[in-house]
Amino acid sequence: MGSSRLICSFIGVLIHLRESPGCSAASSIDVPLRGSAVQSSTYTGRSAALAIDGSCSPQWEQSCAHTFQVDNPWWRLQLDGVYRVSVIEVTNRNLAMERLDGVEIHIGNSLGNNGNDNPRCAIIHDVPDGLTQTVHCWGMEGMYVNFYKPFNYTYLALCEVKVYGELAPPPPSISTPGVGMNVTLVGKRLCWSDALFYCRDYHWDLLILRGPVEQEIVDHLVARAPFPLTSHLWVGLRRSIRGSSWFWMSGDPMDFTQWDEASQESSPCGGISSSERSTWRQRFCGEHLNFICFTGPTEGAKKVRFYSTTRVKPTCKN
Repeated sequence: MGSSRLICSFIGVLIHLRESPGCSAASSIDVPLRGSAVQSSTYTGRSAALAIDGSCSPQWEQSCAHTFQVDNPWWRLQLDGVYRVSVIEVTNRNLAMERLDGVEIHIGNSLGNNGNDNPRCAIIHDVPDGLTQTVHCWGMEGMYVNFYKPFNYTYLALCEVKVYGELAPPPPSISTPGVGMNVTLVGKRLCWSDALFYCRDYHWDLLILRGPVEQEIVDHLVARAPFPLTSHLWVGLRRSIRGSSWFWMSGDPMDFTQWDEASQESSPCGGISSSERSTWRQRFCGEHLNFICFTGPTEGAKKVRFYSTTRVKPTCKN
């Protein structure tokens, strides 16, 4: 690859439509994932569990999950662990088809907004009756799969949902207690924005360093890492694109810095060196680096909100 840099590019989601005489499975995946289902409301006996009961009866009234006519209805499947979701198959019948038009599929590990704030895999559009929609999610990771219809006063109906994928192995990591918080060095390599979301999903946030004591703890942690490290490690350092001031994504004040004065990168993302102790540098945000998370919110701090259109994609861009 030479000196080329990896960037997070926008990749569209493909939805394939095919004839489906029954509830067929994706041929490239072995076993459909199962779990437990809930929904925002339940229309007379049409419980959320009917969408994962294995029944493909053409009588949708008897075998489909169905909500009341409400604002922003949703249906959520909870898997038995964190999975890399490859394919989702959705089968509806008759009148239920029109109630999928505009439905968003979200996958992730957060229950914020009932799980509807997780990364989006696809938006479903209306199709003729009798077809199964096959949605490819390209290995998105999560425990929750949400079908969310962001419209006012509408129904959501699902006759059968099948989710396929593989259990996501945890990345290698090493942890150590810090000053009132737990610090975790993660062996996974991500761009800055994806590292931020990872830490916020599984820990608390990307690391902050409030003084020389915390810096020394982190230096020792990095020195004894049991796996190979990238040259730099992402932490919660960020600069406004239109400004020159740096801040912590956790919302903590920046009263302590260890910047390398020789750093020439003009980038809004910052990391620390894995080989030169106590050295901070600006780095290209799209670099895939190891990173450090911490657990335990600091008193009075308010996280900086961050949004990225690339969160659900396998590659990153800033």
